[in-house]
Amino acid sequence: MLNPMKRKYSSVADCTRSKHPKLLPGLPPRTRNYFWVSATDTRNFMIKDPLVDWLKLTRKTSGTTGAKTTGDFFEFILEKGNEFEKRLVEYIHENRISVVSVGDRITNKTCRETIKLMKQGVPIIHSAPFKNGRHHMRGIIDLLVRSDHIGSLVGDNPLPEHLHNYKAPKLNGNYHYVVVDVKFSTLPLRADGRHLLNSGSYPAYKAQTWIYTQGIGHIQGYTSNYAYILGRRWSYSTRGRKFFGINCLDKLGVIDYQGVDSDIPQRTRDAIEWLKKLRKEGKKWTVYPPSREELYPNMCVESGKWNDDKKKIADRLGDITEVWYCGIKHRQNALKLGINSWRDPRCTSETIGMGGVRASTVDKIMDINRQESDKIRPAKIVSRLFDWDMEDNEMFVDFETLADVFSPLDQLPSQPKTDNLFMIGVYYQGEYKSFIANSISPLEEFRIMDEFVKFVRENGNPKLWFWHAESMLWNRAEERQLNWMISLGNMKHAERIVTDWNIDLQFADLSQLFRGEPIVIKGCFKFGLKEIAKAMKKHGMITCALESKCESGLAAAVRAWNVYQTSSNPAEDPVLVDIAKYNKFDVQVLSEILTYLRLNNL
Repeated sequence: MLNPMKRKYSSVADCTRSKHPKLLPGLPPRTRNYFWVSATDTRNFMIKDPLVDWLKLTRKTSGTTGAKTTGDFFEFILEKGNEFEKRLVEYIHENRISVVSVGDRITNKTCRETIKLMKQGVPIIHSAPFKNGRHHMRGIIDLLVRSDHIGSLVGDNPLPEHLHNYKAPKLNGNYHYVVVDVKFSTLPLRADGRHLLNSGSYPAYKAQTWIYTQGIGHIQGYTSNYAYILGRRWSYSTRGRKFFGINCLDKLGVIDYQGVDSDIPQRTRDAIEWLKKLRKEGKKWTVYPPSREELYPNMCVESGKWNDDKKKIADRLGDITEVWYCGIKHRQNALKLGINSWRDPRCTSETIGMGGVRASTVDKIMDINRQESDKIRPAKIVSRLFDWDMEDNEMFVDFETLADVFSPLDQLPSQPKTDNLFMIGVYYQGEYKSFIANSISPLEEFRIMDEFVKFVRENGNPKLWFWHAESMLWNRAEERQLNWMISLGNMKHAERIVTDWNIDLQFADLSQLFRGEPIVIKGCFKFGLKEIAKAMKKHGMITCALESKCESGLAAAVRAWNVYQTSSNPAEDPVLVDIAKYNKFDVQVLSEILTYLRLNNL
């Protein structure tokens, strides 16, 4: 007997309008609305800058010049970091342990290759893509290192001894894999000299390695409590003593998810939830006013090309993190009291939880910006720091430097710390003069420093005004040159450095006067030279204007470095000529600021 629930093909066809046999369409494919999170996506949330994620979602490109001021530098750092990783992996493979690289794309094929190499027991797997389908997380791991080979990678094995040969259930030998992320930075270690601090970008690095560790745990059947960062160098302080190492394979920075970093897993989960909610609802949100607390700008964090977008939002909101030394914690304290802007008269150092010596300065910054009559305070400056009130024989100086991120990588695993002065700018009696190195070398640095000292001596050893860091830069360069001359056995030049270059007592830091009094200006919220100069020019207090295409010291350094790599005559190159204009602004504006204060605030 026929099953009444089944119909012949002809019966199905009879149900069609034409009554001719037709194939019925199949069910539509089920849409999988999975949201995959890449490990690096969590960065902004982890460094407390989630507004940038929203800006990326809602604005295809930054409509500002932020990239022009810092983009060159961050692009350079990215390229240098990639070069560091590549050169380091080559060194490890040739001198320490066999390394196999997988690929720089996350595909099913490359993910399978990572699993295959893990089961084969390859000592170190480089650039290892993975997907964690269960939690929809993915990434490319810099180094996957077998637990029994970490001691061959670095001098100080951080993995507890009982875990060296701990077997992962899904692998074939007495080992498991741990994550090692490579970063082009000096490892900031805790006082124990092992675990990593949470400074700078390191909370983001810890979140990334946690996601990597979870993914690898799913593959091998064992999730390590540890992950590691391999940096250029390492440093830490304990009981007043500083320790520093320049060999990148001395030690790894330890991340302990069950110990000192036990908060990272939950913070990372929160970051993932933020990204999911942002993707789903973010285009409906607004920043005027912020729909969520995450949409308030964090003006304490550098955000590359998004800096100016953040600044516009912060200015319109009157965001508390615009103010000198005010951070997320202070804004949160204010929000709990219903205060969401420094413009609110209730916003004081007390209500935001700012104590100590900075409290009164913060109040003065907010007070002058909440009124319309005064452009600068105090009307009469009490401090006589550096005898600033006396118009004496004086010179204004500024140094342009190449930080050691520009150093070559040909000494790996050693990464000696080096800086280089390539330009010294002087403004003296209304005239600008610069001393420019013809190459990036200790000899050229010596030449421009020596010529600068001679110029100072020839002009009666004037007071040397600068802003904030120049005396430190000079002292470091002086020590560097002295050590170099001694190493060469050139005692004549070493003696000259000791006897002739001792100009420390002539330095006078104008920024100390501004912070110490304090001198506050309407429209200015911090004590950076560019911010102060911009506000003073707006009020007609000074006339000096920046005529250079270069708008930051970071951009100047990258552009100078490129010139020194390609030009046969760097000092005459148009790029360095333009950087000299940038340098001239920094010294001329010091002169104009000091002149204004003497004429109006004594």
